[in-house]
Amino acid sequence: MTWRKGHGRGAGVPRIEVLPADELPAPVPAQAAPVNRRQNGTVSDSESAKALGRKGGVAKASRARLVSALGLSALASDAEFTPYRDAGDEFVRHHLAALAARAGGEVGPGPSSIVASAGLQLAASRFVSDKAAKSGDAKLFHLASTLANDSRQNLLAAYELAVREAGAKPRATGLDALRSKVMKGGT
Repeated sequence: MTWRKGHGRGAGVPRIEVLPADELPAPVPAQAAPVNRRQNGTVSDSESAKALGRKGGVAKASRARLVSALGLSALASDAEFTPYRDAGDEFVRHHLAALAARAGGEVGPGPSSIVASAGLQLAASRFVSDKAAKSGDAKLFHLASTLANDSRQNLLAAYELAVREAGAKPRATGLDALRSKVMKGGT
């Protein structure tokens, strides 16, 4: 995110904007925690067991239905919007997994919330677009387009925040780095 001078009617007024896609920070690759195993394949130490536990927790969390878990309105299973919402939930799960791959292996609650909002906006956009196609209402087409654009902006903001958070994570230094090196058998 960056400060930009306004344009058009807001000319000269500074505002915070999400960076354009071509100015976003570079992805941060995930740094997998080392898992040490014995010759028989079992986990050899508590740190490796913790790393495997974290990996399982992240996998479980990525399967959570974030949009529903955020406490947003629960719709009846027979509601017209339900299939769109389900597709939006699926989009959120897939997008968070893809985002995690570009943001150091995990996505924090802030970017996750933004992606959940973007998924709901995308689902609403598709729902309104289908309603507009049936009715021919130009205002509904405009609303569908606005929702899709808002979803896109939120996805860009989530990417930027996730990558910045990944880049800001403290790296192992001092005693932690030495412990890691010793655990790996290095000197």
